[in-house]
Amino acid sequence: MSDDAQFSCTACHIHADNDVMTACRLCGRLHCSECVDEFGRCVECNSEKEKTDH
Repeated sequence: MSDDAQFSCTACHIHADNDVMTACRLCGRLHCSECVDEFGRCVECNSEKEKTDH
């Protein structure tokens, strides 16, 4: 595997090194650290969860 592999955040589409990407614990898609909350949920899954909680 190449050291310069780049991934794009599913939510904001920012390219980042694979070592700073986090998989959402709900949907499993890769996101940058700014698009994942402290519970490991991406912004999309977090907003969907809030809709179902009300």
